[in-house]
Amino acid sequence: MFDTIHMKHGFVVGAQTSIFTIFNPEKYDMAAIPAVWQDFFSKATGTDLAESDTFYGASIPSMSRDTPMEYFAGTLVDLNFKIPEGFASVEIPEGDYLKVIHTGPISDIAATYQRAYMEAITASGKEMRPAPHLEIYSSKKDPMEADYEMVICIPIK
Repeated sequence: MFDTIHMKHGFVVGAQTSIFTIFNPEKYDMAAIPAVWQDFFSKATGTDLAESDTFYGASIPSMSRDTPMEYFAGTLVDLNFKIPEGFASVEIPEGDYLKVIHTGPISDIAATYQRAYMEAITASGKEMRPAPHLEIYSSKKDPMEADYEMVICIPIK
């Protein structure tokens, strides 16, 4: 049995970077995602965007190992939210996502991604649909702790 999450139509608003996937270790930059999160929190300080208990990473996968994916670090807002100047955004269409939980320090996330994309999606019997892939983080937890939990969400149909 696999859990799913239904996402409403909205936007992830925050900061953006281009990065090669973790599945391309020769080109993967371990500092890129922490840097884009730092950029987001630096820009968002003092705004409603920084007040959330839940933050989202959204990636738009590349179909080529030689092309980086787009990664957005931020918070989820509804369609009526006025995106402040200087912030990047990516639209999240309404739909279902396969939910895969990562437990442990975020530095150990590669194995969970491997399991999500190489095992869980096949075992679920679902197909991926075109939409940003999501990571859901709690602002109340330390991502370096052994009991840290975050959610990887794969868009499915």
